[in-house]
Amino acid sequence: MNHSQRRVGRSLGTYRIAEVRRGLARSRRTRHAALAVALALACAGPALAACPGAAGDAHEGPCLDEATANAPTAAGPDTATARPADAADAASAEGRRELTDAKRLIDAGEVASSDDARRQAYEAAKQHADRAVAQMPNDADAHFVQFAAEGRIAQLGGIAVAALQLVKLNKQLDEVLRLDPNHANALAARGGMLMKLPRLLGGDTGEGVEYLERAVSLDSTAVGKRLELAEAYHIVGREDEARATAQSALQVAKQLDQPDRVATCERFIVELQKSCSGCAVASIGR
Repeated sequence: MNHSQRRVGRSLGTYRIAEVRRGLARSRRTRHAALAVALALACAGPALAACPGAAGDAHEGPCLDEATANAPTAAGPDTATARPADAADAASAEGRRELTDAKRLIDAGEVASSDDARRQAYEAAKQHADRAVAQMPNDADAHFVQFAAEGRIAQLGGIAVAALQLVKLNKQLDEVLRLDPNHANALAARGGMLMKLPRLLGGDTGEGVEYLERAVSLDSTAVGKRLELAEAYHIVGREDEARATAQSALQVAKQLDQPDRVATCERFIVELQKSCSGCAVASIGR
């Protein structure tokens, strides 16, 4: 092999190494993006249920079963001659029923014993959420439940699917916050994504902390959101605030008399103490 051939060979070798490195970097970004989706949804997901006794943080507002019961019923045989206001009331009532069913199915998916059962529940939830959005296009909660259902389906599809859905999920959160800038669950979801995404994909820990602080300020009974905020403080090195916020979550859980969530907070506090400074806390149930 002459000198020119050796030089070409070295160039090709350098090119291949660079390509491998770029491929590994893309793979790491994909895993980070999928993880961000998963963790953001873990924070926001169980908070969907509005009725007392349901898992997760209660969203502000009345229990949807109550709202549905008090809403106007669909028009009777004279629907064709109903006034526009009556038709709008009927659409809203139907949308509320669809939203209630979507939340119920997401809750069922959370406790399902297999991926197949979870997927079936989440896909059914998405169908109900889609119909709720169609009936109530300006309802932020309907859009958020649609986001949550689609996010869970993406998670079950694996890393690649979750990463590919990231742009769509972000747009759905944008729509929720356009409709209701103070939607606590959407703020927490956005904050979680900003904390976990690499900067190249839009991550911003400073902004993530601000979103989570807003979410907690809007939800006085938040437990999961407080744990997310405690982790965010830990990631950015604000250790005193991280410990204080985790203790606050524990006190709220005790005041709500929810033993499962008390245990979750206690596990989180232990993991927080073990976690290296600036590192994410080990993933545990929120």
